[in-house]
Amino acid sequence: INQGIVMTTGTILNNGSGPQGPNNAASSGVDNNSPGSGLLSNNILGGTPTFNAATLEFDFIPYADTVRFKYVFGSEEYPEFAPPNNSTYNDVFGFFISGPGITGLQNIAQLPNGGGVVSINNVNPINNSQFYNANGDGSSAPQNGSNFYIQYDGFTDVLEAVAKVQCGQTYHLVLAIADVEDPIFDSGIFLEANSLSSNVPVE
Repeated sequence: INQGIVMTTGTILNNGSGPQGPNNAASSGVDNNSPGSGLLSNNILGGTPTFNAATLEFDFIPYADTVRFKYVFGSEEYPEFAPPNNSTYNDVFGFFISGPGITGLQNIAQLPNGGGVVSINNVNPINNSQFYNANGDGSSAPQNGSNFYIQYDGFTDVLEAVAKVQCGQTYHLVLAIADVEDPIFDSGIFLEANSLSSNVPVE
């Protein structure tokens, strides 16, 4: 992803604590002392507390029967707090769509193989490893010496969120990410510019 939007539980400033590389710190992050996301806690985590939530929401009108966009999830929680290590520090995010033909809120941030949500515990070297990319540990080369690499210790492949919609109707989309169980190490979502799109309009 060359251009787009970054949503993070910490900072986007290029001060060594944000997602900008090199990956030269094993535990970068910022605690913003901000509230979490009830949407994530209640709809994905079964009530587990969250912190430092970042949320973007808007209405849109699709002009076809499918809407889609591309994203990457990265985190400083990798690899220390991911399987095979058992941890509750399971940073997570969701893309929730609602509107005509959709019952309640539907989280479309799902793995393409039907493997569930995209989170620390569900995408890592053990679980759904085909979608995971290791990015060093903050002290290993070449990641710790080049701005080509992001600061986060791991990230997913470019994934695609897809939803079936009704042409010409109004839908609401909520994008949310949060720290889970503690507010320390950060996670982020990279949204590809201009990737929110529909198929060829339905005649």
